[in-house]
Amino acid sequence: MPDRTTADRIARRIARRRGNVFFRSDFIDLGSPGQVDHAMRALIQKGCLMKIGHGIYVRARPSVLDGKPTPAKGMRELAAEALSRLGAEVTESRAERAYNSGRSVQVPTGRVVAIRGKRVRRKLGYRGVVLTLERAGADRPLRPSKAIRRAAPPAPPITWREALRLLWEADRYPIRSNEDVHPALALEKEARARAATAAPSPDDPPEFGRWLATLMDRERPECEREAVMEALYDLFDPDDA
Repeated sequence: MPDRTTADRIARRIARRRGNVFFRSDFIDLGSPGQVDHAMRALIQKGCLMKIGHGIYVRARPSVLDGKPTPAKGMRELAAEALSRLGAEVTESRAERAYNSGRSVQVPTGRVVAIRGKRVRRKLGYRGVVLTLERAGADRPLRPSKAIRRAAPPAPPITWREALRLLWEADRYPIRSNEDVHPALALEKEARARAATAAPSPDDPPEFGRWLATLMDRERPECEREAVMEALYDLFDPDDA
């Protein structure tokens, strides 16, 4: 029997498995990291797989409209399967609960997914359509459409820990509608401006400096920035995991 390539071995394993979502870690025993990455790209080019997140792939099939590869299942179903493997449970979003209960006539877009359980930092989506993940919880009043922020005098330098907390708080600002985008961007801009003045304190461990440098550098790989933010959630909000 001729030797199979890494792509052949991965495709064979996929064919034998149930479900539609696969993680890169599912195939690390079939070759070196470079071989697995190359094989996954080859299967994407063949139209067998599509990538919907960092290290997350789904079965693909030709679209009946244009023949281009498209996920074998709907994005919400795929997200539920992927999030389940990541330790989170999908439930109704606030917009879906409001619509289903008759409190709102606005039809949910389906691009917001509420989750319980483990916090998930990975982005899920494809071809520019990305799901928004919100923490499941009680309904809360909508935030004002405009951020009311008073001008403040220049603030003194802050510590690395304080800078990381500001960036973390900006990241966790809830975006439930387009009206929340502007306040969220304003909060992130202010956090980055304050963080630029940060200096180490005697209590700041060395990794705080590396974390801060990673978050402030927009050219760093997204996976590195996500890993730092996951560490910040563990640091500042350990009970919400």
